[in-house]
Amino acid sequence: MKKLISIMLVAAVIIVFTGVSFAQKGMGPGAQYPIGVDPAKAQQYCKEVQPLWQKDLQLRGELLTLWAQPNPDWNAIKQKEQERANIKVDMHKKAYEMGLPYAPGGKRGLNIRRICGW
Repeated sequence: MKKLISIMLVAAVIIVFTGVSFAQKGMGPGAQYPIGVDPAKAQQYCKEVQPLWQKDLQLRGELLTLWAQPNPDWNAIKQKEQERANIKVDMHKKAYEMGLPYAPGGKRGLNIRRICGW
C-alpha cells in the first residue's frame, strides 16, 4: 500500500513538471531576457545544461520516493541530495563561464525555466 502511494506521488510530481514544461515551451527563443543577457548565449547555455536539468528532475523524483518509504534510507537520501547540489553548482559554473547571471534562487540570476522554456 505504501509503495503504491509513493509511486502515485512520484507520478503526480512528474505530471506536474511535464505540464509546466509544456506550458512554458513558448518562452524559448522569443523570451524576454534580463538586461545585459545575450540571447544567443542564453540559448547555448540552455542546450548545454538541459541534460543536467533533466538529471536534477530525475533526482527530485527519486528523493520523493526515498522520503515516502516507511523507513527512509538516510545514506541514499544524503547521496541524492549531494548529487543535486553538485548539479546546481555545475549549472551555475557554466552560466558564470558564459558570462550569464548565475545567482542562486533566480532572484538576480538567469531564470532557467523561463528563458529555456522547461
